[in-house]
Amino acid sequence: MPNEPLPTERVHGSVSADGLRLGAALWIIAGVICAGLLIVVFLGENLLAQNPGLSARVLGGAVAGLLTGRMLLARPSVGVLRWSNVLGIAWALAFGSLALTALNGPDRGPMVSSSLITGFGVAGALVTFWAGRSGRRRE
Repeated sequence: MPNEPLPTERVHGSVSADGLRLGAALWIIAGVICAGLLIVVFLGENLLAQNPGLSARVLGGAVAGLLTGRMLLARPSVGVLRWSNVLGIAWALAFGSLALTALNGPDRGPMVSSSLITGFGVAGALVTFWAGRSGRRRE
């Protein structure tokens, strides 16, 4: 019959896979925002030498976000899920501190960009964490 409900195992499996894809997409968005910030602001305005630590943090964020998203799409495994969780904590510390520091500044640009980067990265880690938990629950 075409209108039969799906078995519980298949429903939980699709939610877990959808969660992993959503988490991967959020990580990729966070990486793209970091890459865009690096290209447009740091390279475009020649700010690399003025603040090399921040430039390195944004470059590292771009690489880590894009690679994590790619690994979640291509080869999701327990190790990649753990990596996403660890990176989410480090991401919240690294970019969340930038957002909090920018709150007191006169310019709203750094606050918006660092808040976007923080939000997408932490959301990617949380969605991936929940998808991994729902996948383990059904096993």
